[in-house]
Amino acid sequence: MVSHLDQKLRERIIIWRYEHNKTGYEIAGLAGCSERTVFDVLRLHCDFGQVTNPHTHRIGRPRILDQGDLSFLTSILDANPSLYLDEIQERLFEARNRD
Repeated sequence: MVSHLDQKLRERIIIWRYEHNKTGYEIAGLAGCSERTVFDVLRLHCDFGQVTNPHTHRIGRPRILDQGDLSFLTSILDANPSLYLDEIQERLFEARNRD
């Protein structure tokens, strides 16, 4: 449920609703999502006082790389698009201590 929206956008939905008095339709247009998603976020905020469900657990295997690793990989590939996989792995290990 509403997992495709990031945390900041969910919090923004609450602000648009309660501080700017926008309708569900207006918020859906601003957020680029459905009205149903807007009302799901508002319900979570009402039920739990936060925009995510504290009782859900991440599905699947834990990620090996974090956001910092992905940003690092993106930056080295932007700078050197012709790197081979083994070179990318070496740089990742040297800079971020990841295999």
